[in-house]
Amino acid sequence: MPAAATQQAPKPAQSAPSAPQNQPQKSAALQRLAALPQNAGIALCALLLVCALFVGNARALQRATPKAFLRQGDVASIVEDRAAQARNAVTVAERASDIEAARSAVEEAADQLESAKTAREISRADQKLTAAVSELIEAASDGLKGDDANMLERAADLFAEQGSFLRQEARAYNEDAERAEKLYDRLPTRFLLAEPDVYEGI
Repeated sequence: MPAAATQQAPKPAQSAPSAPQNQPQKSAALQRLAALPQNAGIALCALLLVCALFVGNARALQRATPKAFLRQGDVASIVEDRAAQARNAVTVAERASDIEAARSAVEEAADQLESAKTAREISRADQKLTAAVSELIEAASDGLKGDDANMLERAADLFAEQGSFLRQEARAYNEDAERAEKLYDRLPTRFLLAEPDVYEGI
């Protein structure tokens, strides 16, 4: 008896590969771009070019710019000590004759130095504090004798010493900041970027 023919199950039809889900979105975007007037397309390309140039310039300047002056070396502690020595001079000078105007000037300048954040702000506040302390010592020196005079001199010496330390840190910082300034001057988008921070007056 002939063997029964083996029936094979029909193979399922293979579905066509589905198109990526974002394909319609890409097509729609391309259609919108193609529909743009020529002038608008040129303007859009110019805008994208300017944006790319700005981002590139900003990144280059960021790489060339040194970290914040307050984070350099011992700058933060030097600024704190310098303001403290200025106030010590005020405490001693108050034992002399009336120095209210000089005392107020020192206190105000010391507050500004402690609240300054950038190298430029610190340099300006420190110059103001230096002038105020000098006027304070001049106003009080004639009215102090003996130990009081020695204490005022000691406070003035420590104040000046901290000033020397601060200027040393500032010179090292400015060496790096000057390189950033030279790069800044060459950047075509510099008018959109912040000028590099520098310590003034040294």
